Amino acid sequence: MSIDQRVSDFDRKTANSQTISELTTLVQAGTIPNALLFFGNPGTGKREAAFEFAKACNCRADTQKPCNTCLSCKKISTGMHPDIIQISLADKKKIISISQIREIGGALSSKPNEAAKRMVLIQDADLMNAQAQNALLKVLEEPPENTFFILTATRLSPLLPTILSRCRQIRFKPLSCRKIQEFIMDQHAMDPQCAYIAAQTAGADLKKALRLLNLDKTEETGINFQKRRTWVIKELMDIVSKQPHTPIGKGLMLSQKLSLDPDLVFDAMTIIRTVLRDFCVFKYSPEKIVNLDFFDAFNDIGKKHVYTTFLKWMNDFAETEKRLVSNSSIRLTLDRFFLGLSIV
Repeated sequence: MSIDQRVSDFDRKTANSQTISELTTLVQAGTIPNALLFFGNPGTGKREAAFEFAKACNCRADTQKPCNTCLSCKKISTGMHPDIIQISLADKKKIISISQIREIGGALSSKPNEAAKRMVLIQDADLMNAQAQNALLKVLEEPPENTFFILTATRLSPLLPTILSRCRQIRFKPLSCRKIQEFIMDQHAMDPQCAYIAAQTAGADLKKALRLLNLDKTEETGINFQKRRTWVIKELMDIVSKQPHTPIGKGLMLSQKLSLDPDLVFDAMTIIRTVLRDFCVFKYSPEKIVNLDFFDAFNDIGKKHVYTTFLKWMNDFAETEKRLVSNSSIRLTLDRFFLGLSIV
C-alpha cells in the first residue's frame, strides 16, 4: 500500500491531496529535507501526516511504502519506535520552553537506534518562546545525520524568520464546513441538522466537530453536545431578551455554572460565538444562521435591539476570549461579559 493509498481516508477528511502528493514525491525520490514545517488550521491532519511520512521514510517493504505490516511501521503506529521523538506543549503550560528543546540534544547525541531516518516532531511549534526557537535554530543549522525535523504550527508569524528559512513549508488546507457535515453524515449516520450545526460550530476543524458529538474515540468527553448546546443558547437568549422579569443576576448565574467546569468553558464559548454571529447575520440573511432550530428566538430578539448592539456584543466576546486565553480569572471574565449583555 503506497503512502497515497494509506492516507486516502485521511486525505478525504482533510482535502489535502496536493500536500500528500508532495510528501509522497519526497519519499519516492529519497530527497528528505532536514526540516519541514506543516502549517494550517487546527484539525487539518498535520500530526497524522507527520507519522505517515515517518513510516514511509522507514518502511522496510521493497515497494509501496508504508506497508503498515513491517516491524518499523508497526512500532511507529503504536508509538513504540525509539527513533521517533516528540515534543509538545507540557500539561497546563502555554509555551514550549527552552528546556524541552534542550532535551532533544541529549537524544540526538548518538546515532539512530534502528531507523533509516529518525524523526523529531515538534507539535505547536508556534508556541515556542524566543529562547526555545533560538535553541532549536542551533540544531537545525547543524542537523544530526539521518535525522529530519517536522514542525507543526497553526500560525507562521510567531516563528523566527531564520527558523522559517530552514524549513520546507507545507500548507495544510482546512476542510469546508459542508465537507465536514457530509463526512459526519456519511461515516456516522448523523442527523443532517445535527451534523450541520456541529460542522458550523467547529468551523474548519473536523476533529473538534467529532469531539463535540462524542465521535472522536481518542477524546470522549461523555458530554451530550446537543443538550449542552440547547441549555447554553436558552440561557443566553434569556439574558438578551430584555424581558422585564429577567433579572440582571441571570448572567451571573450562567457565569457561575460555566466557571465551575473550566475544561468545558471553551466549548461553551464556541457555542456562544455561533449565537452572536447569528444575531449579526439574521437581519440580512436569516436562512444562513447556524442555529436554525432557534429561528423564532432570533427573529424575536432581533426586533428588540439595534444592529450596532450585536456588533458590540461580538467585540466584547472577542475581548473575553483574549482574557480567557491570557489566564485571567474565568469567573470574573465571564461575569464581565454576561453583565455587559444584561445591561444593554
